[in-house]
Amino acid sequence: MLNKIQFLKNPKYILILILLLTAFLRLYRLDYPDKYIFDEVYHAFTAKEYLKGSVSAWEWWTTPPPDVAYEWTHPPLAKEIMTTSMFWLQSQNAWAWRLPGALFGILSVYLVYLLGLKILKNQNAALIAAFVFSLDGLNFVQSRTGMNDIYYLTFTLACILALLNRKYFFSAILFGLALASKWAAVYVFILILFVLAKDRKKNKLYLFIFIPLIIYLLSYFPFFFIGHTFSQFKELQQQMWWYHTNLKASHPYSSPWWSWPLNLYPVWYFVDYQKNNMANIFASGNPMVFWTGSVAILLTAWEVVRKKSMNLIFILLGFFIFWLPWALSPRIMFLYHFSPSVPFLSLAMGHQLSKALNDKKKRKYAFGLLLLLLLSFIIIYPFLVGIPIPKNLIKIFFLTNLSKNPF
Repeated sequence: MLNKIQFLKNPKYILILILLLTAFLRLYRLDYPDKYIFDEVYHAFTAKEYLKGSVSAWEWWTTPPPDVAYEWTHPPLAKEIMTTSMFWLQSQNAWAWRLPGALFGILSVYLVYLLGLKILKNQNAALIAAFVFSLDGLNFVQSRTGMNDIYYLTFTLACILALLNRKYFFSAILFGLALASKWAAVYVFILILFVLAKDRKKNKLYLFIFIPLIIYLLSYFPFFFIGHTFSQFKELQQQMWWYHTNLKASHPYSSPWWSWPLNLYPVWYFVDYQKNNMANIFASGNPMVFWTGSVAILLTAWEVVRKKSMNLIFILLGFFIFWLPWALSPRIMFLYHFSPSVPFLSLAMGHQLSKALNDKKKRKYAFGLLLLLLLSFIIIYPFLVGIPIPKNLIKIFFLTNLSKNPF
């Protein structure tokens, strides 16, 4: 018994347990369903077309086959990584196109741990932050779906970690990789300016302008290799900009930006109707993580007012810069746009819960909350991976999330 207690008190072993659980849950049933779900009809389909050497996959003016579409509205790196996975595995099934995203999802949990160590300088806070983030249903689902969000998020976290470690050149490369996955990574530039100003390294700013630009252009190498011109490249970038700033379409699972921390509008990705059971996949946050995490953000903000901690300011800045700009977005939005704010929400929780664990009066409540976060994840887990359950139990998910039942 004593050996078990000592084992659990060893931070290295706790981290290993968190990562092993993270890996198992992200890889289990990864090939289900073995067909496109939600926006995989764009991203995964286009990755397959890249593998075939399709010229049309890069062109906004071409007509795709029925029920799918060429995904040119985002930069190509995430799709190219999925293509590389299918090439290496010599397979075009769902496992092959989803595997790199799952691996990035595992890596992102580890990066949250490293960021916790760097920013909070507290082993317990870092472990709690990683544990909380591993139980986040939103990034969990995105890491198991052939879309670009988990790629840009993971590159972003790695960029920030390298930046804080003053590895500016490497950080600039990672910033370029994030931008080459999704334009929303541009908000990282605010954190870059904040750190460079704090470190008095403004002379390094040129790295974060020219290197990402080169990386971004390199991600379009296949575009040029198969015969497109630089003029067409410029036109493609304009088409991407016009698409995202003029998208007026509606969607039953779109949601306003202010609702995301409350997890009110999970996105329905997949359903399989069976005789007595039903299997669903929702892109949904863990409601207890989102709700208690929002409280942790408020507590951290109050602490910043009282103590003016630069490290806590950095956490708040990271949370808000990936969330608040969406208030100005003219296009329809979805809950998964909130995903890059969740690591910082997890860091705030790690900070607040580690403080509670150091207080004998609050310790049992902190442990109770961690158990509640785990229980909440267990309850919604079947709805994140498509495990068939009796139809009359489906309402549990919507009661847990306080969200609208579509059935």
